[in-house]
Amino acid sequence: MPGNLEREASEIYAVTRLGMIANSLLAIAKLVVGYFVGSLALIADGFNSLADMITDFAVLVGTALGAKPADSSHPYGHGKIETIVALIVELGIFGVGLGIIYTAITSLIAHPEIPSSGLAVVLISAITIVTKEILFRKTTLVADRCRSAALHAKAWDHRADVAVSVVVLCGGIGSIYGWVHADAIAGLGVGLVVIAVGTRLAFETLIELTEGSAGGNTHAQIDRLLESVPEVKGWHKLRTRRIGRELLMDVHILLDPHLTVESSHQIVRRIENLLATSLDWPINLTIHIDPNNDEIRARRLAAGDNTLR
Repeated sequence: MPGNLEREASEIYAVTRLGMIANSLLAIAKLVVGYFVGSLALIADGFNSLADMITDFAVLVGTALGAKPADSSHPYGHGKIETIVALIVELGIFGVGLGIIYTAITSLIAHPEIPSSGLAVVLISAITIVTKEILFRKTTLVADRCRSAALHAKAWDHRADVAVSVVVLCGGIGSIYGWVHADAIAGLGVGLVVIAVGTRLAFETLIELTEGSAGGNTHAQIDRLLESVPEVKGWHKLRTRRIGRELLMDVHILLDPHLTVESSHQIVRRIENLLATSLDWPINLTIHIDPNNDEIRARRLAAGDNTLR
């Protein structure tokens, strides 16, 4: 499993560095063009791209720390660091949205002027839309394959930027046709979109930080895999939780009480290999063996243990 985590980390580094380069170039273009044409929406979007560069760096650092192997102080590994980084990224997205909304409202109250070149705003926004949609698709593929919460947040940050740029594009078109409030309203729309995305992603990350399970689909897959092992007569107390890109699982399985310790151990090893090769993410397993005894089954059911299968 450590080898898988290291390989996944290298994939995350590569796509995040690509995003960092794109964000730096876009930030420079938006801020320079926005300043010279007087577009509040484009300048706000430029600062959004600068914030994206910071979150790119946070993802790189979080991935590097999260990939560190388990040690005496963190026996379950350092995967939660990646989840915490994801939350930082999402809170940063939320903060940028608030700042953009404040600037847009201030501009509306101050009776904004029409940007001198809505055409330039339209051009930069169109380039951003294409670039960010490509980054979203690339980043999503890697995030899904690596089960990275931080990279998943980063992918949707790219998608939020697509929505932001669409709003800025509309503001630029409105400016071309002489609508005095078009740019400021576009800036307000930018802020609302950014806040909505940051809030949704932060909620998902908090679920993981509160020891959320792997989900029903993964549990159903585990059930099917356990059923495929003929020596397993039943199981109960199946539990899963996520730590970064790794899945932790423990389960009690029922085996023939007359099996030798060696035979039981070999069955457990087969189950471990089966789960490790069949599930989509690295897994850390704890399997407890119980004797398949009718009296024990009856006692557990009487005690309300409805997890017995």
